Amino acid sequence: MRKRLLAFLMVLCLCQMPQMVWAAEVTEKMPQGTEAEKLTEAETVPESEKQTETEKNQSESDQTESEQAAAKFQIDDTHIYEGMEKAYKDGYEPTVADDKVQMVLPLVTEDMKAVSSVTVTPNLGDTGTAPFVYQNYQKTFKATEEKVNGTKDKKQVFLVSYTFPLKSDRKNGTYPVVFDVSAKADGQEIQQSFTLYVTIADEKKKDTVKEDSASDVSVSNDGENSSDESEKPTSEPKLIITKCQSDPERLEAGKDFTLNVEIKSTSKIKYVQNMTIDVTCAETNLTLKADSNTFFFDRLGSNETLKLPLTFSTSAGIQEGRYDIQLSMSYDNPDASSLSSSGTISVDIHQPLRVELEADELPDSINAGDTMNINVQALNLGKGAIYNARCVVDAPGLSTGTSAYIGSVEAGSAANGTLKIFAGMKESSADGEMYGETSGKLILSYEDEDGQTYTAEKEISTVINPLDLSTDSSQTEEKKQGVSLQWYIGVIAAVVILGTAGVIIYRRKAKQHEQE
Repeated sequence: MRKRLLAFLMVLCLCQMPQMVWAAEVTEKMPQGTEAEKLTEAETVPESEKQTETEKNQSESDQTESEQAAAKFQIDDTHIYEGMEKAYKDGYEPTVADDKVQMVLPLVTEDMKAVSSVTVTPNLGDTGTAPFVYQNYQKTFKATEEKVNGTKDKKQVFLVSYTFPLKSDRKNGTYPVVFDVSAKADGQEIQQSFTLYVTIADEKKKDTVKEDSASDVSVSNDGENSSDESEKPTSEPKLIITKCQSDPERLEAGKDFTLNVEIKSTSKIKYVQNMTIDVTCAETNLTLKADSNTFFFDRLGSNETLKLPLTFSTSAGIQEGRYDIQLSMSYDNPDASSLSSSGTISVDIHQPLRVELEADELPDSINAGDTMNINVQALNLGKGAIYNARCVVDAPGLSTGTSAYIGSVEAGSAANGTLKIFAGMKESSADGEMYGETSGKLILSYEDEDGQTYTAEKEISTVINPLDLSTDSSQTEEKKQGVSLQWYIGVIAAVVILGTAGVIIYRRKAKQHEQE
């Protein structure tokens, strides 16, 4: 029996050995961190965490792009700095004098603190034809506080200023100077280029022109030159914004408005051609109502003015404040050389004022000669503050010595005041009656930030009774009570006196009777 049992156990072990060997082989061949294990681990990651990681990467990317945009440089075209006679928007030109040219390039960013300094490398063009003396002009500029417009006002700016010596054998003409600007903002490299043009007009010619010689240049109405321009120096034409009027004058959020822009060519000789104007605005709630933000004009004559109407729409939720609209203009001179200029239009957007007047109801009737105090309240339901709010009454027979002054009321808040109203006769009433029913209104007047006056009203009515010359009812009642009390006292006194007299008379009679 034992032999049979032992044999059975050996057979059972032999049957289990292939499975054990296969499992061992699989275990040995499957290293840790296999794709299957990774897939299993990946499947255990919640989908919300995957989405969060994606959104995080997108947010970081958007943040980087935003930081780069904030660090982009642009020319401050509205202010005049030292070394400048005009602002860029008014046609700034480099100064050429004493065999030197001075060029000023005021650069600003949306976030001046993000950039510590800028490195500028001027590119003066071809050494053979350019009028400049070549050397290493690379400089580093830091942001500084500079006076603007010849006043004590200051602005933080990267004031890039160069003085370039000129060659003695320079030729007349207009020459570009490219300023390559590099900087770092929050670890991001910024690379930009700005091009300025220098007009040279002091070339020393071998043959001097006689004072009495006539000019060989004739100018047509369109500004074209009829002879070789190299014989007489001329500057390149420039385009500037000379005028801009808004329609309507007050621009309110949620309403369309039109800017009537006038652009003038400053050249008295040369025309411009192939002109394109790009209109841009950083504010998304302020949009241009046009199929495209680019406008093309074939030609603009010398000293001519272009009228360009631009219609914009604003969303109702735009914040009240000032917004800049950029106009970038590119064009060719008669020689097909590319030129450019730019200008900025600033517009003030106001939130519409919504103000309501609340006040206590007047009594149903009031006697002439009486005075009553009425509580009034100005409710500012708009998104902009109001100023110098005050309330008065306008109704026949009712008047106020002074208005109820409420003052300033911020957006989304209310302020109170007390109005003293005096009741008199309806001297100016339509029915000719001095007393009786009267109606009118309480008037709330207030101003916006520009000093424009607005009003809000509330209807009122009451009855004015004639002047009451009788004694006051309370006093009459007191007098009545006093008379009644005096009557009772008199009666009691009379009773006492009569009683006393009776007693005296009785005693006297009794005494006489005893004596008898």
